[in-house]
Amino acid sequence: MRRFIIKQISASGANVEYSSVQFNDGVNIIHGPSNTGKSHVMNCINFMFGGKIPFTFSDTGYDTISMALETDDGYSLSVQRKIVDGKNGETGDGTVTIATDVPEIESREYKLSAKDYSDLLLKLMGMKKRPKIIVKQNLDDGDLTFRTMVHFFYIDENHIFREGTAFDMPGYSKITASLTSLLYMMTGDDLHRLVPEVSQEERDRKATQKTGVIIYLNKKIKELTDRKGAIEESIAQEADVDISAKIESILDEIERVEKEIVDASEESRWLLEQIYTASAKLEEARFLRGRYHTLRSQYNSDLKRLRFIADGDRKASNITRSVKCPFCDGTIKKTDKQRESYIDASNAELARITLQLRDLDVTEKDTEADIAALEAQLKRLNARNDTITNLINRKLRPRAAELRETVDAYKRVLLTREELIAIERMSNELSADVFNKENEEDDSDLKFDAKKQFDKTAWKLLSDSFGVMVKDCAYPNRPEAYISIDTADAVVGGKHKRNEGKGYRAFLNTIMLFNLMRYLEEHGTYALHLLVLDSPILSLKEKKIQMAENEKATPGMKESLFKYMIENCGANQVIIAENEIPEHVDYSKATLIEFTMDDHNGRYGFLRTKSN
Repeated sequence: MRRFIIKQISASGANVEYSSVQFNDGVNIIHGPSNTGKSHVMNCINFMFGGKIPFTFSDTGYDTISMALETDDGYSLSVQRKIVDGKNGETGDGTVTIATDVPEIESREYKLSAKDYSDLLLKLMGMKKRPKIIVKQNLDDGDLTFRTMVHFFYIDENHIFREGTAFDMPGYSKITASLTSLLYMMTGDDLHRLVPEVSQEERDRKATQKTGVIIYLNKKIKELTDRKGAIEESIAQEADVDISAKIESILDEIERVEKEIVDASEESRWLLEQIYTASAKLEEARFLRGRYHTLRSQYNSDLKRLRFIADGDRKASNITRSVKCPFCDGTIKKTDKQRESYIDASNAELARITLQLRDLDVTEKDTEADIAALEAQLKRLNARNDTITNLINRKLRPRAAELRETVDAYKRVLLTREELIAIERMSNELSADVFNKENEEDDSDLKFDAKKQFDKTAWKLLSDSFGVMVKDCAYPNRPEAYISIDTADAVVGGKHKRNEGKGYRAFLNTIMLFNLMRYLEEHGTYALHLLVLDSPILSLKEKKIQMAENEKATPGMKESLFKYMIENCGANQVIIAENEIPEHVDYSKATLIEFTMDDHNGRYGFLRTKSN
């Protein structure tokens, strides 16, 4: 099968400067500000594939568009088509002029209405004659033309974010012709087969049952995807942490802290025993000191009494009594009888008590010293015990509790990771159930349904590679994604593409077509090896279509998409137009074409006039 690439798109006119853009194999990116002609280039490619005019001659002065093609075996082909006046204004000429050295292709004018130009393009793809395919559900057939399937290779800025599937022609309500042409490219099968008929009641019953099951399964997939996103966000910081090793390390530290608590508690118990013993001794010493104070008071009282007795005895010995005579009333001088003296005995007792007081002084001093020593010992013991108690209560036990909480937190992370794995498995199983349900054999449909003619294995391969690309291009939460056979459109995380915002739809439409290009390259019977994308990340359209922030693809998605297309282009040519291209992407393997809108810096734009 011969392959060709677009080498050049050019525009010319009688009174304007010739303008052209050169392309290479692989990824080509036209970028720059709005109104520099990027979409003109893309529309010129569509025009040369039989589409509508890219601009008017009256506005630009350009009336001739040319396209240079080059085959992989070294041949070239030049196509020229004019913009002419028609009944309802300017339109594309119905003929194209071909100049070529490709064998089996003539250099001449080809008519679009006669489909011979379409046949030429199909012949370049390897189709030797114009195929007939089923184009309606009533089994009517029709010609397969290049325009029937051009939407697989070309999508403009107005349809890149379309809600409908990228596998259908924009503006068409029936998808039969698109799907049968896709199937023909995949397998070479023209599908001229009829399907059995059954009653309308049976068809309605089976369709309702199948739809209900699919809606339920997709709802569950969406719930799991939302839960998965929440879980991944909650454990994002521990994504690369070896939780088991962390837990083992923390348990070792808990064991060390608990040993410190035991050792400190043992020391505290020993200190309390010492405090108890010292307190008892101190209490005893203080009791003795009180007794000694009482004894001293008694000794002092005894000394006063004995001194009083001795003084009295001395004074009494010198007293002379005078009495009157009872008869004469005369004074009689009388001396007391000799009385016993207590002075010696008192002095002896005084000496003994004085000696006891001296002994008591010594004993009291010793007791005071013992009390001071015991009080100092108790102060040290209590201070040490307070230190240990504070260490246990304010440091060791809180640290042990904190470590246990950390262990519990890590255990919860382990459980969460296990839940995440379970969710992944359940999502995969539910996605497989949806796929199988959508593709189960159903002979009840009276009308021809092209979707049912696709080989399940082939469609699953196309769907699975789409799901992988969605994840590789950094779609938020890396959800399960597939291409539904019922809608021929994307379902991501249980959510149909039509329910996404504009930026996400453009992103998914781009992935669908890029994935299809690679699938046809590797597995298809026929492949164009070409993809033309106008604003796949909508930087060219964001302001124009007034997109909300939550509708825009994230910067990470945009960068990942461009990286993926550059690195996985394969043996294909991709032409992209965007206002701004993502940063942090290696463009060394791509061809960058920048329009600057500046006459003094690089190339202003496509057309040499400024009405781009």
